[in-house]
This record gives sequence, C-alpha cells and structure tokens, in this order.
Amino acid sequence: MKKEDSVFQAISKINQISNNPRLSFKSKIDAIIQEIVSCFNTEQASFMIVKGRKTLEVVSSVNPALVGVRQTLDHDTPSSWVVKNRKMFYSKNPGSGCMFERRFDHYKKDAYLLVPVMCNSKVLGVLSITDKVDSDRFTRQDQEVLLSIAGNVISALENNRLAESLRKKRQALSESNKQLKKLEKLRTELFNMLVHDLKGPISEVIANLDILSYVLDEKHLEFVEQAQSGCDILYRMIADLLDITRMEEGSMSIIEEKMNPYDFIHEAVSHLSGLARKKSIVILKPEAVEEEVVFSADKGLLIRVIHNLLVNAIHHSPKGERIEAGYETCDPGHIRFFISDSGPGIAKEFQSSIFEKFVQLQRKRDGRRYTTGLGLTYCKMAIELHGGSIWVDSDGQTGSCFSFTLPLMVSQ
Repeated sequence: MKKEDSVFQAISKINQISNNPRLSFKSKIDAIIQEIVSCFNTEQASFMIVKGRKTLEVVSSVNPALVGVRQTLDHDTPSSWVVKNRKMFYSKNPGSGCMFERRFDHYKKDAYLLVPVMCNSKVLGVLSITDKVDSDRFTRQDQEVLLSIAGNVISALENNRLAESLRKKRQALSESNKQLKKLEKLRTELFNMLVHDLKGPISEVIANLDILSYVLDEKHLEFVEQAQSGCDILYRMIADLLDITRMEEGSMSIIEEKMNPYDFIHEAVSHLSGLARKKSIVILKPEAVEEEVVFSADKGLLIRVIHNLLVNAIHHSPKGERIEAGYETCDPGHIRFFISDSGPGIAKEFQSSIFEKFVQLQRKRDGRRYTTGLGLTYCKMAIELHGGSIWVDSDGQTGSCFSFTLPLMVSQ
C-alpha cells in the first residue's frame, strides 16, 4: 500500500472515531493514538491535554503507566515548549546540540516529534510520537501528516467539550427544575390553604350582615347591602380560585343533572336581581317556549358561570341599560346560552386573551383598561370541562355578547 493511501485511510478512520457519538472521550483518544502508531509505524505515542492555565496531563499513551502523569508548563520540556510557542517540535538527535538533551530511559530511539493540537490559535493539547520501528527519523512528510492529524483531533476534543458542557447544563437544568417543582408545590399548598381558610371568616361576615339587614332601619340598610354585595363578590372569587386549581389539577368532578334551560336561566338571574337593581339595570330573561328542550350539566358550576358573566355585564353597563340573558338551540345536538350587554365592548385583539388568568390589558388608542381577574378563566374551564366552548362577540365599541355552547338532548 502506498504511503499516501495509508495516510488517507488513517485520517478517514480518525474522523470516524472523532464523530462516533457512542464512544467516550477516553475511548476516542485511545483509538486515535492506536491509528497514529499504525500510520507512522512507531512504538510510542501519547496525547497530552492542557488543564487550566499551567498544567499538561497525559490522557492517552501506548504506555499505560504514563496516563495521568502531569507536568506544569513552567518545566523546560518539549511539550511545554510546543504549548508556549504553538509550533511543532522535532528532534533528530537529543545528544548533539538539541535544546532538550535529557530523554527518559524507556525510550529506545532518539528521534521524536511533537505537534500542537490547536483551535482558534489556542493550544488544547500536544501529540507526540517516537521510537519509529523502521528508522530513527521522521521525514518532512511525516511531520506534515502528524500536523494534519492534529487538526482532525480537534473534532474529538470539541465533541467532548460540547458533550460535557451539555451534560453540565442538563444537570443544572434538572436541579433547577427540581427546585422549581418544590417551590411550586409549596406555593400551591400555601395558596390553597390561604384561600380555603378565607372561606370561613367571609362566611361569618356574610351571615352577620344578613342578620343586620333585618334589624337596621332603611337609612342604614344601604350600607349593609353594599357590604353584602362586596362579600358576595369576594366569596365568588375565592370559590373560583379553588375550583380553577382543582380543574387545573384534574381533580374536579362534575355531577350532571337534566335541566330545562328556561328554568335554569330564570333561577340563575334571580340571584343577581338585587345587584342589577342598584344600577337600575333590567335583565331581560327568555320567554317560555312550547318545545321542551333538556340539557345535562353540573348545575352548581353552570350557575356560577352565568353569575360571573352577569356580574361583568352589570359592572360594565351604564345605569339604566338593559342586559339580555337567553338561550337558543343551535347546531345539531347543542344549545347556546348568551349574556348580552350595552357596555363599552371588548377590542378584537383582546377577545381571546380575556379568558386567561389575571389578565390586565390596556389599549393605547383609547386608554381603556381591561381587567378580567379569574371570573372568565373559571367560565372557560368550567364550560370546557362539560365538553363545550365559550367566546365573546364585540365590535369593541357598543357592547359585548358572551356565548357558550353545551351538548343537549331533546325529550321524547
């Protein structure tokens, strides 16, 4: 085999070794050293890596006893000279005028060759060969080939560096994730505990306000009613928080019952007639129809959906306006409920975002601020838990219409 062919095969094999993801870094370097020994027909070869700023360490060698040996770059040795000068070093005869006359006893011949392994002008390591079998010299071609091989060793070093960097980042990310999960669990438990514990005192306040409403004169009754209204809103917020958490965790179960939509709407609206009356707002309810329609849902969850939508409509509607609460059968097998108001409307760009938690959006053009809190988030999650969907229609100027659909069944 020609020398050029053997060199080409050696470089090709070294490339394959360097890019083999199944091999560890040590296995790659050991395999490369064996290819170098075979290519140059030497008995000795080794590879040293620069550790930190002042140390060289043998990471692979034909002589296993040398692996792990370290030397500082301050030592006057050929490998240190190669690192400092970033050049190849070749000695034919250490005993006659060579700058490094001392040789280790385990070397059989005089000629040795060292080349730097470099990346972006920085020396990463040193390849060395000695004890050539067929002669005691390294030709100009040998020197050029070893320099070329040193360039191919870079990929093995870089692959190892990237793999090690990736491993460390994965480990750091894993540790961060563990800490985040612990903190999230702690936050969730604390949040649930606080919210759950708030229900007790607020229930007591509501109960005592209810008692006061029967004993106070009409002059002071207005203040009690305002306090009752505030407590009702706060209680609904707490209930929404708890149920949203349960729905997010997948622990919320629904208890379905068959209902007539006409009766359902009238019952839900009746609970908020007092709040509407304070703003002189009239809530229009559907009229009875001959066709008997029945749908199945969790009544408690669904009434709170209607309540949240109505409270929003009352809050955003001017005094004396009308709000319509109704329903209609739509696509086959579904019923649509809707709450329509004459408020300022919701801009198109916000109509999907308002169902997200704790949303507060402001449109610069007209200075409006939209704060949805948790009510609409609860509505969306509760409706989707029933297999339905919810949305809003608005031109952003003259009112909004919130709609949601649910499966229905027609009575036989």
